[in-house]
Amino acid sequence: MSDYIKDCIKYDISGSVIEGFPEVFDRRNVLYVPRREGGLDKDFGLFDETGRQILGNALFSSYPPVLKTQGLTTRKNGEAASYQNQPVVYGGCIGDHYGHFITECLNTLWYFSRECSPETLVLFHSDLTVEEIFSRPWMVDLLRYAGVRKEQIIIPRVPLRFDSITIPGQAFSEDGFVYTGYAKYLKSLSLKAVQESSFDFKGMVYLSRVSPLYNSRLPCNEEDLCAEFSGRGVKVVRPEDLSVADQIKIFNENIVIGPIGSAFHTSIFAGAPKGIAICPEDRPIARSYELMDAAHDAEIRYVYSKDKVDPSTLAEVLVQAAGSNTYWKTITEKIGLGFLGRKNRGDIFFVGNENILLARDMKEARDDEVLVATVGNKSFIFANHSSLPPFFIEKELSETRVISYLNFEEENVVGFQNPVNGKWLKAVPPELKKNLHCDADHVNDWELFRLKRVEDPDFSGDLKVLLEALAYLSDTGDVAGCLTIAPCLENALHRFEGSDCQ
Repeated sequence: MSDYIKDCIKYDISGSVIEGFPEVFDRRNVLYVPRREGGLDKDFGLFDETGRQILGNALFSSYPPVLKTQGLTTRKNGEAASYQNQPVVYGGCIGDHYGHFITECLNTLWYFSRECSPETLVLFHSDLTVEEIFSRPWMVDLLRYAGVRKEQIIIPRVPLRFDSITIPGQAFSEDGFVYTGYAKYLKSLSLKAVQESSFDFKGMVYLSRVSPLYNSRLPCNEEDLCAEFSGRGVKVVRPEDLSVADQIKIFNENIVIGPIGSAFHTSIFAGAPKGIAICPEDRPIARSYELMDAAHDAEIRYVYSKDKVDPSTLAEVLVQAAGSNTYWKTITEKIGLGFLGRKNRGDIFFVGNENILLARDMKEARDDEVLVATVGNKSFIFANHSSLPPFFIEKELSETRVISYLNFEEENVVGFQNPVNGKWLKAVPPELKKNLHCDADHVNDWELFRLKRVEDPDFSGDLKVLLEALAYLSDTGDVAGCLTIAPCLENALHRFEGSDCQ
């Protein structure tokens, strides 16, 4: 990674990404209370037949979650009114904000799009009138892609009681959780949208947000930065000037760079969006971005930049990083690259002052993580360091830069067998502080290894050459050509010749 940009700290979102779609509830005798004119009160929302607030469809934010716009109400009475004779489904909140429309309306509207008929009415919470909504082209397009017609919309201005109403669960909650079905649903909408797009550029696109607000999120003048991007073949666009269809197509077919903001929420419509979001260093990014990315195959990198960077330097660094990210993603997928760790706990590190591989619970000074690249049933182990420093493993070669094993995978764990003598590699528990050794006639389940995914790869030096050589070997099977690229692999590949262990 360049000295000018660094990756943002990632959130722990384990347990917050849920497979499929949320549940749907058919409720009786539901009271809807709109916000009073002026919009300053918080005494609004959906209430059940006992007068209790239906919190499953209230808006939350932050983590741990707090109510965002509503107050907690445990008892609510409203005038007896009902909308009769037609089915009604709740469609979420509509506000005059592109990003929040995606996260607060389409997160609920998924059920209507998938299950409801053209006769079904949709109840929205909104301070806007129907006419105001349909005066905004981007809202019209998103509602049209979702299958909502103007005459289906209900936006009550007085408390209204429904004899029955279908209330879908939220498929996304700001900073809180996401269902994978949310990304699946929005991708299905994008298939309609991209057919209408006239945007035909493919390459790198910069999302310009020239305004006092967004300039404050950048480490240099954006007009100068845009000029530098244009000079490097990057297409500069303003999302506000584009149709929804064009914005979706950009994320479907391009590497996107830009200041973090709602424009990046469009990435949820794409199958495998790629890009770099520039974040202000003095504030954390919202957890929502990582949740959206985790719901599908997104490869978006969130980076901080040094303050007051020369626009030419920043443009060059970002272009190189965006291209490098895509390049290395292709390489690492070919060779199944991963960091080596013990099955239960403790990662494997190269200990530089002793030139050994050792299991530790935490990284210490001068440690480097250990990588494993897999080509077929052959694994290659080496330090995650640009110089590929030599190391040794007890009961193995005295010293090597890359060592090879036959690998055997089962249920997310892997074992490594010396192809020459059939002995197995194992790591003792970290607290014993002993080296990896390869002298086992068999390995117990707890002695096996796991591989952790490599996030945001960025390799250089001898390590870069090695990985490119292994990717070539994976593509071609040409050992001689592989050795021409990376001669340091000679001993590692020689170990497989005439092996009886395969």
